Amino acid sequence: MIRAWFFAFAIFLQSDVAVQADELDLTSRPSPEGVPIEVSVRMIILNIEQIRGVEQSFTADIAFQAEWEDDRLKHEGKGQITKDLSDIWHPGFQILNRQRIQTTFPEDAEISADGSVNIMQRAWGQFSQPLQLIDFPFDTQALRVTLVSPGHEEGAIVLKEDADSPSRTNNNFSISDWAMVDWKSETSNRPVMAGERSIPTFEATITMKRNSRYYFINVILPLFLIICMSWIVFWIPSSQMGPRISVSVTAMLTLTAYRFAIGASLPKIAYLTRLDWFILGSSVLVFVSLVEVVVTSSLVEKDKEALARRINRSMRFLAPAMFLVVAVLSLF
Repeated sequence: MIRAWFFAFAIFLQSDVAVQADELDLTSRPSPEGVPIEVSVRMIILNIEQIRGVEQSFTADIAFQAEWEDDRLKHEGKGQITKDLSDIWHPGFQILNRQRIQTTFPEDAEISADGSVNIMQRAWGQFSQPLQLIDFPFDTQALRVTLVSPGHEEGAIVLKEDADSPSRTNNNFSISDWAMVDWKSETSNRPVMAGERSIPTFEATITMKRNSRYYFINVILPLFLIICMSWIVFWIPSSQMGPRISVSVTAMLTLTAYRFAIGASLPKIAYLTRLDWFILGSSVLVFVSLVEVVVTSSLVEKDKEALARRINRSMRFLAPAMFLVVAVLSLF
């Protein structure tokens, strides 16, 4: 009889503990209402692989880590235990400007004996980024990875930079036509859209400068040589109409073919970049040389060869001066 009562009492205690465990909702906020939860965050920019001007995006490989305290998860184990993120409260981080990314780490958290919760994730893929290409190919772009914690009441979470292990970036990226010139990370509370409530935000900004040597050697320098070829007509006597017309037309056709050849290297955007202005100005100068040949040849036929020679001599200095003005205004 006593044994039966003992077993009944033990079953009652077990059921009461189970009810209390069920009542302990680990997915709710770990701190009392009104007390913000401090979450330390760090991000590592592992690689920048490609920057797409027309698509307004870039491809990157990043990793981020977050840590916070939850006294409800304290345990007596010697090491860390692992729990699925869906079973506990967590900031619910989202990458705001993600397009197509792949994550490599499981969605779980490592919990220390003192209730310290640590999560880590790595993401590779494409991120959206508005790019201003008006200074192309001498442009500098700021690439941003924005981490937000939505779905919480305003003021419920405070993000801060991990003081012991701050954010950092790799010194060498695999992208060859860009170089990193600056890097920073910051935390703030900002609205995603104007008029919306503010949410905790962590943002890493990488400033990249384009290596313009390729465009100078393969685009600007050959174009300069084509323009110089069009200037040859100013040293050919005005009476030799055939060779002058031949040189001018050849320069114009060469420039036209060259523009088609370099079209694949230029960003296809709705506004003119610095390089576009330079190419446009150079095309106008070559056309001016062709017009000058026609005008001076017409003067020779009208027995005004002296005037034609004066125009030729003037263009020998005026044409390079006009090119210098075009180059300075467009490229510098």
